[in-house]
Amino acid sequence: MLQKKYFFKIVLTALLVLLPVQAWAAVVSKMRYSSSPTRVRIVLDVDEPVKFKDVKQGDAIVVNLEAAAAKELREKVKDPIIKSVVLKKDGRKASKLVVELNKEQQYKVFALQKPDRIVLDIYRILVSKNTVEQGKGLKYTFWQDDMEGLPIQMHILELAPDSGYSVRPFSGAIDKNGRGTLLKAANALGAKAAVNASYFDTSGWIIGNLKLDGEWLGMEDKARSAFVVAGKQPQIMKDLAYNGSVMLPTLGVKLPVKGINRERIAEDVVVYTHYFGPSTRTNAFGAEVRIKDGKVTEISTAGNMRLDKNSVVVSAHGANAKVLQQLKAGDRASVQQTLGSEAADKAELVLGAGPLLVENGKRNVRSASEQIAGDIAYGRAPRTAIGVKKDGTVILLVADGRRATSAGMTLEEVARYMIRLGAWSALNFDGGGSSEMVLNKKILNNPSDGRERAVSVGLGLFPKKN
Repeated sequence: MLQKKYFFKIVLTALLVLLPVQAWAAVVSKMRYSSSPTRVRIVLDVDEPVKFKDVKQGDAIVVNLEAAAAKELREKVKDPIIKSVVLKKDGRKASKLVVELNKEQQYKVFALQKPDRIVLDIYRILVSKNTVEQGKGLKYTFWQDDMEGLPIQMHILELAPDSGYSVRPFSGAIDKNGRGTLLKAANALGAKAAVNASYFDTSGWIIGNLKLDGEWLGMEDKARSAFVVAGKQPQIMKDLAYNGSVMLPTLGVKLPVKGINRERIAEDVVVYTHYFGPSTRTNAFGAEVRIKDGKVTEISTAGNMRLDKNSVVVSAHGANAKVLQQLKAGDRASVQQTLGSEAADKAELVLGAGPLLVENGKRNVRSASEQIAGDIAYGRAPRTAIGVKKDGTVILLVADGRRATSAGMTLEEVARYMIRLGAWSALNFDGGGSSEMVLNKKILNNPSDGRERAVSVGLGLFPKKN
């Protein structure tokens, strides 16, 4: 029995000696690389998870792999930042990856699973995130990042709930409806900072719901999302669709509102407020009535009726104009308007755009349901977006695009970065050549047109009055 016991012990010892290294160490089966505008990526394929530690040795990056066996592998990396790449044994049960650089670069090493890999990213660009406090609860961050192999530059403003600034939209044309450059308008109105906001057409026609201090400045009858401030609490609300009617009880008629503060077109009913400018700028091929305190006070077929802060003007064309012509001064009349949400109807501020990007802390890009045009919904472009954190902090983000230094973003990518910034909800604003951020009377980003594009609506941060 004793001899048999010793025999098995000898056999077991021999087997352990003869077993290949793979029996007690992970195996590096392959080394490969790829390059992109922002980085060189070196990948080691392993057959199981491996512990690693990276160190800098002069201009070389060394990644030590514990309990990992590998034969010597050399990769011919044809890239100006790389001198040589070699994976070699480091003792019996360890290996190391040595990457010699032509000059010092930023890098990151991390593990991936399913399948198991060790990844070394060496960056061409400076991946950085620099934040500067602006005082009174406002801070600005410049973020340059590697976005899955593409460069991206972002400008971010974060406004604390108890800040010394209020958030308000304003016209690009400063004191009337129309278009103008963001920097000029923000400076003229005294904004600390501003970004572009609503969609618009070339005439300055606001495309989106816009309400400020209880006054309607623009409308959109498609169900879309909006930035809303109700009871001084900022939030993003979805599925807000404008529905308005001009009520004429004397005639037993109600006319559907088709536009607010925009050009009157065929068979139209448009409501004008003082925000539009000094007058309606309409022609004589229609009819207009002034409504004040629930009554008709003036009727005209001459067009271009004067506007003031104490009344609204309803302007119509075609069959709707003939209805207005039947009215007399003193007849009862009113404009009823709703967004289909009691909370939004009572809100101090509604600023619509779309689509929704983030809902309850998760990506939910609603381009299809909000009927967003394809040139906005798809592809990478300069982007402007707004987000709200759980604590009420407002985030404004502008990402540059169409440049070698910044590729632009898809809406999905904007949503992901908003979540990384802590947004609980987020909304897309107008983008492309309109995307712009100003702070302290300076333009921070690089508008893709090569100059400022005249916009219809900006969103500004204004010092609160004591």
